[in-house]
Amino acid sequence: MRDFILTNFSVDAAKLNWQVHACALLVWAATVYCTLWSINQQPFNRRERLSWSVIVICVPLLGILFYLPKAWYNAATGALSFWKKPKKNKKFYGY
Repeated sequence: MRDFILTNFSVDAAKLNWQVHACALLVWAATVYCTLWSINQQPFNRRERLSWSVIVICVPLLGILFYLPKAWYNAATGALSFWKKPKKNKKFYGY
């Protein structure tokens, strides 16, 4: 077991050519673009939107992973908002 070497998982493998790298880069760019689009669709103020965008662009993988729970929370609270009771208006004048 000590002689087991991970030679099958080399970055210099014959199947990893420029086309594979280009497709991976294209998928990554699409993922970052979709994340930035999602940030712009959220009900954030300008400062939050700018800070999330900077985090996603400057620290791409961790930025997307940090933004993901926030996006899920916003989506869940927006979709389940019909279960909330409507707020009662304290100043009701009978109109």
